[in-house]
Amino acid sequence: MDTAPTLTTTEVIDRVRAARRAAQAAAVDEVEMALAWARLHPCPANELPAHWGEADLHGENLSPRAGPGAPWVAEFAPADLAAALGITQDAARQLIADALELAYRLPRLWHLVQTGVVPVWRARVIARETTDLSIEAALFADRLICATPRKINLVRAEKLVQEARLYFDPDRAVADEAEALAKRGVWLRRGGAPATTEVTMTLDTPDAELLDQSIGRIAADLKELGDTEALDVRRARAAGILADPQQALDLLSGREAATSQGARAGATSLYVHLTPADLEAPVGAATIEKLGAATTQLLTDWLARFTATGAKITVRPVLDLAAQQTVDQHDPPDSMRETILLRDAHCVFPGCGRDSRACDLDHITEYLPIEDGGPPGQTHPGNLAPLCRTHHRVKTHSAWHYKRLDDGSYEWTAPTGHQYTVTPTPRLTRRT
Repeated sequence: MDTAPTLTTTEVIDRVRAARRAAQAAAVDEVEMALAWARLHPCPANELPAHWGEADLHGENLSPRAGPGAPWVAEFAPADLAAALGITQDAARQLIADALELAYRLPRLWHLVQTGVVPVWRARVIARETTDLSIEAALFADRLICATPRKINLVRAEKLVQEARLYFDPDRAVADEAEALAKRGVWLRRGGAPATTEVTMTLDTPDAELLDQSIGRIAADLKELGDTEALDVRRARAAGILADPQQALDLLSGREAATSQGARAGATSLYVHLTPADLEAPVGAATIEKLGAATTQLLTDWLARFTATGAKITVRPVLDLAAQQTVDQHDPPDSMRETILLRDAHCVFPGCGRDSRACDLDHITEYLPIEDGGPPGQTHPGNLAPLCRTHHRVKTHSAWHYKRLDDGSYEWTAPTGHQYTVTPTPRLTRRT
């Protein structure tokens, strides 16, 4: 029985508006605290500032991400903020960068944020458009954007930023076009059912038009050959056919495709986890890393296709995650590394979600070479944990430290004394 008090329509609207005002005030306070944190941690002379991306463990080739006129922040300052907020290192960097951009280079917009005229999220998006401008151009863009405070929107703001950019650097139009061309690429985006993968492409406009025509022509040819699927499905199949140049050439030239496609260029790696029971079942279940759950029938179909193209298939042995192998060397053997990557699926720093396959393996207790008096057996699963390059640097070059607890979780201690417990996620969620 519902015993909640009944609210009037007026009370509901009043409370919704109050909740929205509180959320907006909290968002402003979060940016103000990020700004305060940045000011408390200026970058010391001759040291590395906070930056975007990852470099090597020693910090070579780092580049600061702060527009001219905004102060640089100490390299590891975002780590504390990220842990306290439960967000990623990149998200903390972005929060600090947005706060600095608004406070030092877009003061009019920042004032509108603080007075509740412009929501924080919109101002932060605009701030990311101006970081490459000179301080003069940024202040000019600030004046243009804030000339009509109640009409500030993202599309208009982007156009005004571009106007400021071109006003102060007329040659920038050519540079912008060259930069856009440099960002061409093709990306695979995993998500949802593993049977399909989203492909995103950024191409030269003429190339995109020609690709669209080729896909359309192959889709039409498939229909003539008896394919009864919908147009969108046939277009998807046409894109797959373009991955096999000979088959695409045969279709486009009107010839029947060869029965044997031959070996395709390139290779693909899938990490599949399944049990003997899954293989024996009529339709078993398997887990594919980065893709999710799939039926063994789908895997069978894929293997048949790979085999038909001459692809090499590698089966890795089953690993005992409870094994406590030790070696007297810094780098673990492949089997030990794989054990740790299966045990901990992500970087174990608080709030970080970087896949452990893209991480370094860190010695929790620092490795001391045998020849320098180090004890034997320092490299073993209990003393190794995956850290992305950024957080490996944080652990190595700052006062952050951590330990692995008996239950497999990690206890981190920040330079401020705050402690954070991280419970890692294993790759295998099913048990045999």
